[in-house]
Amino acid sequence: MKDLEEKLDAILQQMRDFIDELQERGSAYPMFFYHQPEEDISHFVDSGWLLPAEYVYFLRHYVVERVTWATGDYINLNIYGARDLIRGQEGYNYNPVTDEMIEDWPHDYLVIATDEGDPYCLDLSRGDTAIFTAPHGTGSWHFTMAYDNLIMFLESVLIPSSCEDMLPVDIPVAYYELTITGEGKEKLKTLLLLKKILSYDYSQAREALEQPPLVIYRGVEAGALKLEAELQHIRADYQKRKISLAEFIG
Repeated sequence: MKDLEEKLDAILQQMRDFIDELQERGSAYPMFFYHQPEEDISHFVDSGWLLPAEYVYFLRHYVVERVTWATGDYINLNIYGARDLIRGQEGYNYNPVTDEMIEDWPHDYLVIATDEGDPYCLDLSRGDTAIFTAPHGTGSWHFTMAYDNLIMFLESVLIPSSCEDMLPVDIPVAYYELTITGEGKEKLKTLLLLKKILSYDYSQAREALEQPPLVIYRGVEAGALKLEAELQHIRADYQKRKISLAEFIG
């Protein structure tokens, strides 16, 4: 557990640094950290929820207020701290209007974050911190694993959105193939890239990455240059190969 606590401390510090940097740039968003009173989390420790120790540690130290994360794959991700965790269940496993539990919600799922209505949950029956998610508004919940654990989930929050398209012009037409050959220096960033460009969910991306090589692009040089810049930025293992028109259309 000590090793996990050290990793969580490091990630939480990065989150603090991220918020500090936004404030230094004159961000209009009200983001700040507050002191965590012990009573904010004591009832969770003693409640009927069997919270993983790693998540309890997170609740004790994630003490931000009015912060949404609009980075990476997220539009406006709200990660609940201890003050908001109970309220965060409303509309998912609990109906505050009728004061009743919602029957079609998985009984052991605890909502720890939401992104524009899509919940990110712990399955408390597992005893670990694997993160599950499902799109809202489909009529029923179809959950898939989003991240192996809480640490990977928090790391994903700190990955910035991709840069805008900057395609070269006035160059001869040439065709290239880009292939992922391994997970690279930062596996999570490679997984997130696969999710984005191949429209995979997390489980599909992880399975594909375990069976390289994986062709992720065939097309004109301009697109290859753009994607190659992303691959280099995330330090992925990849190969770039010039191909003929016949290979491109074949």
